[in-house]
Amino acid sequence: MGARKLVAFFVAAFFVISVMTLCVFAEDEWETMPKEYGAFLDGLPDSVRDALPDGVLSDVREDVSEGALEVSSPSYLLRALKTLFQDSLGRLLPTMALLCGTVVLSAVLYLIAGFFTAGTGRALDLCVRLCSFCIVAELSLVSLEEISNYFESLFNVSSSFIPLSGILYAMGGNLTAAASGTVSLSTVLAVCEFFCAKTVIPVFCICLALSMLSAFEGAAVAGQNLSGTVRKWYTMALSFVMMLMTTSLAAQSVISAKADGVAMKGIKFAVSGFVPISGGTVSSTLGTLASSVELLRGSVGIVGVFAILFLLLPVIVELAVMRGILSFSAYLSGLLGCTGEQRLLNDVAGAYGYLEGVAVLAAAVLLIAMAIFAVTAAAVGG
Repeated sequence: MGARKLVAFFVAAFFVISVMTLCVFAEDEWETMPKEYGAFLDGLPDSVRDALPDGVLSDVREDVSEGALEVSSPSYLLRALKTLFQDSLGRLLPTMALLCGTVVLSAVLYLIAGFFTAGTGRALDLCVRLCSFCIVAELSLVSLEEISNYFESLFNVSSSFIPLSGILYAMGGNLTAAASGTVSLSTVLAVCEFFCAKTVIPVFCICLALSMLSAFEGAAVAGQNLSGTVRKWYTMALSFVMMLMTTSLAAQSVISAKADGVAMKGIKFAVSGFVPISGGTVSSTLGTLASSVELLRGSVGIVGVFAILFLLLPVIVELAVMRGILSFSAYLSGLLGCTGEQRLLNDVAGAYGYLEGVAVLAAAVLLIAMAIFAVTAAAVGG
């Protein structure tokens, strides 16, 4: 019996010395960010890096925390949003002029077609509507290229966040969460990439082709109904998949963190029981360690959230401004009696709304994932 107590004492003493040594050395190491944080920053697009405060780009932990606090202030976000609106309006004003000019020219050509015979007039009407559709399609291709670049950047940034989250989970004693969390996040990314990046452009092109039908009198109702149905069902399916992914990720993170916390409490109880004097010191030291890890994890999580937000905002602002321009051009078409162009522009504006929804859905899943990561308690503090 005495031998058992002696072995237990030496095991507990070894654990105490190991933890205390780790804490002493880690105190200096934690003044700087992990190298995975630098890799995460390197994966950010230049536009996002320029939008973030200088402190966030530092490798000093205290500077990163101050930068995360700065970027989350309402005044900082309002300034960024104001700049985005100004830039988007400046870039898209020529587009607005082109669409309005096309509408006015179409109205003039329809008046001219009235002076020709019925067959010639119908041929001229067809040419005018085809030209209008080609202009709208060309402008839509520019938007599709931007949304494609957005999804590529979004998933690259999220992929570079996975090893960083694993390291920070492990630093806080959340070993189960580090393993299951990285696997779960990788799965969520793969599913999001397939359902968003791989399918959003083909579905938009289908809707764009169906909107062409709405420009002609005979097929107007069928084209609008089909386009609306495709957008509706695709968005519903995507929302359902995203809901499943976020629910699974949240459940995995919560259960893994609780399991790690229970295991760490058992170890701390054993240490306190076998080494009554040093055991209390270890518990308080681990509590300080947990607070440092949670602060670091919260700062990194906030940086990740706002990195995704600064990827999303330019795309949403651009699509919203473009949608407004299309809606205004459709209103102008109605005033000038160009009913075919009005239906076409309204239908394409609706498709832009679908693009906005998909962009927000993809970002929302990743924002939820990073928020879960940021608020997960360190197991060493359990």
